[in-house]
Amino acid sequence: MKIFASQLRAARALLDVDQEVVSGWTDLDRREVSGWEHAKYKLYSSDAENLKKAFEERKIEFLSASEGYGAGVRWREPGREDRHRGVQFRAARAMANLSMRDLEDLSGVNRNFILRLERGKVGPLNVDFIRKLETSFLQKNIVMVPEGKTYGAGVRWVASPSNRDEPV
Repeated sequence: MKIFASQLRAARALLDVDQEVVSGWTDLDRREVSGWEHAKYKLYSSDAENLKKAFEERKIEFLSASEGYGAGVRWREPGREDRHRGVQFRAARAMANLSMRDLEDLSGVNRNFILRLERGKVGPLNVDFIRKLETSFLQKNIVMVPEGKTYGAGVRWVASPSNRDEPV
């Protein structure tokens, strides 16, 4: 299975950990984790397999392109508490490699709301803001994967990503 840099970024976002934490799970340093997440390495290797395995041990599932959808990531099991889907939005932003400022510019949604949403600190939910964010991710070719009976929520490409996101 090909693993894309965008999947590594999104997997880390689902877990809400930084590159330093991921480096602690493997024999890679933080700069190497960053290199993998930015597609600087294009060869299949034991490092790529170790990264994938580290995420899988933490209940992340890597999705291959299938049925008209591109690659993605999701929780292996259902039942994660994410009432407003903030974790999913954080993973979608990571998959698209967007900063909060980029997403604000793209969606017209204030960065403060995006930050609170991603951190689960949003009070009253502005449904218009959620729709704008979803539309922005669709423009970037990313869709939210809803939780199913046998798997958890996640994110994936609507179609295979362009070659700017090389397999690792």
